[in-house]
Amino acid sequence: MRIAIFTDTYLPDINGVVSSVELLRKKLEELGNTVYVVCTYKGVARIKYEGNIIRLPGVEIEKLYGYAVATPLHFLLIDELKALDLDIIHAETEFGVGIFANIVASNLNLPLVRTYHTTYEDYTHYLNILNSKTLDKFLKKGVAEVSKAYCNHCVKLICPSEKTAGMLRTYGVNSEITIIPTGIELDRFAKENADLDKAQTIREEYGITEDEKLLLFVGRIAEEKSIDMIIEAFRKVKENGLKVRLLIVGDGPQLEDLKKMVNGYQLDEYVFFAGKKPFAEVPAYYHAANGFISASTSETQGMTYIEALASGLVVLAHYDQVLDDLIIEGENGYFFETTDDIYKTIVTFDSLSKEEYERMAEVAIDSAGKYDANKFGRDSMALYEEAIEDYKHSYIVKKTTLKDDCVVLELLGYDGETEKIMVSLDDYYNGGFRNESKVTRLIYDALKKKENYTKAYRSCLKKLANRDYSVRQLKEHLRLKYELSDRNINEIIDKLNEYGMVDDYRFALNKVSSFNATLMSRKAMRYKLKKLGISDEIIEKTVLNNPDSELMNAKAKAKKYLSSCKNKSLNVKKQTIYAKLVNDGFSYDIAREAMSVLDFSESVMMEKDILKKEALKAKKKYEKKYEGTELRNRVYLSLVSKGFSYDNIYAIINEMEL
Repeated sequence: MRIAIFTDTYLPDINGVVSSVELLRKKLEELGNTVYVVCTYKGVARIKYEGNIIRLPGVEIEKLYGYAVATPLHFLLIDELKALDLDIIHAETEFGVGIFANIVASNLNLPLVRTYHTTYEDYTHYLNILNSKTLDKFLKKGVAEVSKAYCNHCVKLICPSEKTAGMLRTYGVNSEITIIPTGIELDRFAKENADLDKAQTIREEYGITEDEKLLLFVGRIAEEKSIDMIIEAFRKVKENGLKVRLLIVGDGPQLEDLKKMVNGYQLDEYVFFAGKKPFAEVPAYYHAANGFISASTSETQGMTYIEALASGLVVLAHYDQVLDDLIIEGENGYFFETTDDIYKTIVTFDSLSKEEYERMAEVAIDSAGKYDANKFGRDSMALYEEAIEDYKHSYIVKKTTLKDDCVVLELLGYDGETEKIMVSLDDYYNGGFRNESKVTRLIYDALKKKENYTKAYRSCLKKLANRDYSVRQLKEHLRLKYELSDRNINEIIDKLNEYGMVDDYRFALNKVSSFNATLMSRKAMRYKLKKLGISDEIIEKTVLNNPDSELMNAKAKAKKYLSSCKNKSLNVKKQTIYAKLVNDGFSYDIAREAMSVLDFSESVMMEKDILKKEALKAKKKYEKKYEGTELRNRVYLSLVSKGFSYDNIYAIINEMEL
């Protein structure tokens, strides 16, 4: 595999990122890969070539890492990189060279992997010269937005710890995150491989006697490392005559301030500054010490802690989530929070017996074992292979079209095929989709799953645009039309409810109003609302909203039935209307009361005319088959069955020729 690693900082710089990049390069080459490193150097001349190392000219920024930050615009170099026939780009930085990595990956159509090394929100104080809380909050928000923009445009994102991954997820990063702790070459720090003569020379150089214990700090000398807390604690170390000394190895923007602090506290015989040391000499400094101490809470993994453990040192550290799986309280180290805690922890460390110290040293060495450099190389290789495969199934956004409350993305696949996918506005903005931006297979799969959800949500909006629906009706619609989980369905309903587009109480009120217009009984209303999924509580609140409506509806319904009840006897009319009212759900009492207001005077007046018509119809029906008394009886029984009075029937029959 042919790999290009892009980084703003590289040898001869000494820091955690450089250690990680150099170790990765070495292990990848041991696995048979060809590795190129694109980095910077402090200068403004031309691009430098040192074998497989390509150095871009950059401007040094003293207050921010001492990095040489280069412009991301090196278009002439792109053709040279193309000639290297690369398989993958790995960006280890977010600055100039990191941006250039994006440009190269895009132009050469190569998968881009990114490692997020630094919690930049811990470094905003470098820009917040006014020490303003408002400005700091603004800067941290800016860090989150910039980090999200960088991290969302890669096929795979590597984080050295779960702490860093969790932070990026809170930023809204949706790229696939893989935890790969940066390994270390454990053999470099093993006691059997250490330059113990050099370690003894270091102790002698700073006047550390055999009966004194030396605590070591290795790292960047900067505000975010909180070294001043440790120096403050050493005032008590001096006051109480503890035989413990502190050696600080490294360089950085706070070095001179800390030297002045030590001098002001008259701690020159307790705290020493060794400055920056070559990479090869660092293990000797660990073996010159008895313990390692750091008050930093800005680590993404804590490489110096691992180096210290691998060297068999007891670690004294400010508690940080990144150390959860590294430091075991009382087993290989101790945690502290405040300056007073630091002093108490130093006292505990100083009081360890030889046997206790040796036991903790053994645990320390064992706990560093899982950070073996060979595993780091193998895990990175495996991720590259996944990234290359995923990239072949990735897409480029060629066109975005706003469609009502969603966006249609037109995607161009690695194979040249185009496809359209519908995404919600939230996913569109959160995903940062723009023309020519990449959509990884992971993101594509996630969007594809959500597309069904988006279409289902839009279908609900269309239905609600025409008329109201109850929650149950919408849920039934979603279950029948779309393959959604109950959770997804509930999320859609909650969203519609949040926007005030679905409300069972409002729906029930409107339905009751409509039911009243059709003169429906309360019983019927309850039945229909229940079938629509309305709760008993809402039904009672809405149906009982107008207590006088029941009788009013019954009276109106009775009048309606009276007007439609023709060619029937008065008795049958009354029975029919009463039966219909009861059948409609009105109570017996309400039905009787509604009947009591009906005006049957017209029916009484028309009773004899209707009787005559019905008698003639009966005669016509039966006279073909019967005559005489039998015919008379048949007509009589027919009229009786229709509710006419006996007297009126006899009168009409006597008038007829039967």
